[in-house]
Amino acid sequence: MIKKEFFKSKLLIGLATLLAISLSIFIFNAIYQNELPKIVEEINNSAIGAIFTAIVTVFLLQGQTASEEDKERNVKVFEKKSELFNNFIEELWKVWEDRNISLEELNHLLKLVAKDIIPYAKPQSAKSILQSLNAIAVDTQNVNQNKTEIQAHLYAIINTLSKEIGLGGAIEHEVATELNKLENHILPYLNKKGYIHKINTLLQEKLDKTLTDFTVEDDILWWRVGGKDTGMWLRVGDTNNSGQIYLTFWSEFFSNRQYTPYRYAQKGESKDWIKGYKLSETFNYNLLRKGEELNPESVEKLVNEIVAFYQEPLERISKTIDELIEECNPQKEV
Repeated sequence: MIKKEFFKSKLLIGLATLLAISLSIFIFNAIYQNELPKIVEEINNSAIGAIFTAIVTVFLLQGQTASEEDKERNVKVFEKKSELFNNFIEELWKVWEDRNISLEELNHLLKLVAKDIIPYAKPQSAKSILQSLNAIAVDTQNVNQNKTEIQAHLYAIINTLSKEIGLGGAIEHEVATELNKLENHILPYLNKKGYIHKINTLLQEKLDKTLTDFTVEDDILWWRVGGKDTGMWLRVGDTNNSGQIYLTFWSEFFSNRQYTPYRYAQKGESKDWIKGYKLSETFNYNLLRKGEELNPESVEKLVNEIVAFYQEPLERISKTIDELIEECNPQKEV
């Protein structure tokens, strides 16, 4: 770039020098009444026109080059702007995937706005985005977050960014209404899946992966206890969709007769239960089954009850489940 500018400067200086010489000859000839030969005069006059044309051409090319450089710079800036704005929109959806936004996640979004959005966005757009994030921050501090309001603010941010990069589309009121209808069909499934995943994750963390082969059947949560050879499972869930949560150990009687002395019942739905089950009143299990909103604290409370149920001696048996398995399976490792 510097070499190119230097070359242009040298060229203009050279043309200006030639023009000065030609003009001097023209003036000299005019003063001394055509003392120069006719051919010299004609050549000089032609040279003056050519030099003027060359100088104008250089200036035009210089302006065109600057314009092309500005255009190329603008294209690169827009490409970077589009990339950052699209990445931020994707980040918004990642944060909102569980339909809950924490202050830590908001802080993460704020850093992205300061680093990637404000340097490229118009001042009014940046102000609008920050106002939406502040409104979300107020909602996140409420015990019962207004998810509809939070989602509306997220839509507003997306619309602002979309307008900035000229995507053409927008989440208008009618579109938002249809999205909310669709989400009402999907959200219960996502809630249910998220709560079950959280229960299993917390339980594994607290019991150091003592329980294995987690599975869900008919909305009942099952974990294998003590390895695959023990035939023992931990069952968490209600019965007959009653909503009342039972914590119980379970073993199929006909295949695992070593647990016969500890069977809860000889027949019926609970015939494979081990004595000492526990009732939990943490929340109505039908809320989990239907994917309705649960207080995060109630989920953690249920996990703590399951941990205590596993670690403490069972009622009517006075043994922990590990002690019971070891007693009934003396040749098997627990």
